[in-house]
Amino acid sequence: MPNCRAVSNKYHVENTGRRVEREIERLPHLDRDRVIAAIQALAKSPRPHGIKQLEPGIYRLRVGNYRVIYQVLDDERLVLIGRVAHRSERTYRKWRQLFEEPAEYDTGSPAP
Repeated sequence: MPNCRAVSNKYHVENTGRRVEREIERLPHLDRDRVIAAIQALAKSPRPHGIKQLEPGIYRLRVGNYRVIYQVLDDERLVLIGRVAHRSERTYRKWRQLFEEPAEYDTGSPAP
């Protein structure tokens, strides 16, 4: 019998930064549990039924009155969580900037 290895179809889920962690920590306990469960489920199915595509590769997931804005990078099998916020117009303000690379600042010292 040939040696068979299980190939994982799961994606890796990461936050884009500490800001997302703080947004999740600030949620009411019951809502926090639901949002965390929905985010964890993105590892198995990054494009579940009911999501809305905001732009190619960037999606909005509805979890009760909260929204999760995230990006799917299929080549890296990665889901990046950009924002978790209460449903409002403010949730979508500057969402394109959530997934941009941070600008490198000139510190005045020479590069190594």
